[in-house]
Amino acid sequence: MYIPINITKPKGTSPGAATPKDPNITIVLVDDILTHPLRDAGGVKMLGNIVMKPGTKMYQLYQSPSKFKGSYEPEGDEDTVTYKQKVEMEHPGDSLEINEFITNWTGKNVLVIFGSCSENFRKVYGTKCAPLQVKATSQDDNDARKKMLVFEQYAKSAFLPGHYTGELVFDEPFAPATAAFDVTEANGHQYRIPALDVTADISFTALSLPHGSTVTLIGSGGEDPATLTSAVAGQATVILSAGSDWTALLNATIQLQVFDAGATKYLIEVARS
Repeated sequence: MYIPINITKPKGTSPGAATPKDPNITIVLVDDILTHPLRDAGGVKMLGNIVMKPGTKMYQLYQSPSKFKGSYEPEGDEDTVTYKQKVEMEHPGDSLEINEFITNWTGKNVLVIFGSCSENFRKVYGTKCAPLQVKATSQDDNDARKKMLVFEQYAKSAFLPGHYTGELVFDEPFAPATAAFDVTEANGHQYRIPALDVTADISFTALSLPHGSTVTLIGSGGEDPATLTSAVAGQATVILSAGSDWTALLNATIQLQVFDAGATKYLIEVARS
């Protein structure tokens, strides 16, 4: 449940000043997403990682940072207010690749993810049920050659853009050979548990991800899938919601947040599906 708080002036000498945006925005096909992160009680912060379906990934697109604009506007009367999210950007030039992007992504339902150089989270525009779609215009004259891209919602939504601290996915999840494995930066934040014919407890032979980061486990099923329980599991103590075991069924997911207490490291359940 959301608990109201006082909203004071943000920190900084000029908190309302524009912040430089990452020149590479990330685009995700909604149909490629296996698991969408839940939002916390405040309705904005997203919990855990976006999990992609096998064989899919996110894509990046360069945009001129000074021309970028993310916004949302309200619609409706006093008892029917909703928000429509929009992202506007420019891509320089008239390459074959950008023209093929426009041709093949028009009509596709997407999320747009971007960050800035002054914040520790990324914003996610669009939702599972109210995604964005791209519309493009072109300029090719004495002044400039460029594409103007607008990603906007057609469906109305009560949600504002999400705040995302999870991972961007450009590779397949790490696939350990057994149910006991290292959780490290080298292996990443997402792990596909192997399919098993004889069950085994999931355990972590090493845990070196930073405090506060999120680990995602993805099930592969099998005749007798692996199981995660609330217990000391190798180098981590696992705490599951209501103590309920998680079974690595095919494409089941669980999000675990790293809590580093010094002598003891915990993996605490955030969400599961």
